[in-house]
Formats: sequence, structure tokens, C-alpha cells
Amino acid sequence: MEVRIAAVRQGTPTMVEAVLAGIRLDAEWTGRPALPGDVVDVELDIDDVLRWGDTIAMASAESALHEGPRLRGTVEHHEQQILTLRIAAGLLQVELDDGPVAIPPGTAVVVVAQHPKLYPTGT
Repeated sequence: MEVRIAAVRQGTPTMVEAVLAGIRLDAEWTGRPALPGDVVDVELDIDDVLRWGDTIAMASAESALHEGPRLRGTVEHHEQQILTLRIAAGLLQVELDDGPVAIPPGTAVVVVAQHPKLYPTGT
């Protein structure tokens, strides 16, 4: 998926302010340096196990979620505790702690993107 880099804060770890699907995220940057204004193809990882009603919810129950940057997507695939979401033109695979037994493809969900990491793909 593509993100636009809005700001870079050097340090350990390097942090970026990135825009993904119109949402501004503070994320850890893992890879070759980026500059503000760059549009970069990345893999997105949310370094948390998501919990229904806390950090992930169906779009109709979004008001129950914690504060934080929210990504909206649709379910592509759900198998046991792994959920694959389509966000903009990319896919995000997340781990679930608990929740409904089956979430059908096409279901709209909202994810609180705490502790995201961005990995440039080099493409």
C-alpha cells in the first residue's frame, strides 16, 4: 500500500508521520530513509493483538473504540485469530485476541492503529 510521508523524526526508532487512506498516522519507520513528501509503497504492521470492542469493531459499532487513529477497511478473509483486511489498495493482516467466530468477507470494520510500523517494499 502507498503512504505519503508528511514528517520524519530521526531517532531510535525513526518515526514518521504518514498519510494512509486519508488518515494521518505516527508510525515507526523500518527501512531506508524517507523524506517528507515522498510517496512510498510499504507493508503496514500493527504491533498489537486487536480486541473486539476495544481496538477493532464492525463499522456500525465504531463509537465503542478507544481513541486513536482509525483505519477503515473491509474483511477479505478470516481464519481463526487472523483477519485480513483491505485498506485502500492494500491488505493488512492482524491478529485477534477474541471475537466473533466468523466474520464474512466484505464486512466493514474499523481498526485503531496504535503502534503501527511501516516497512518500505522497495517498489
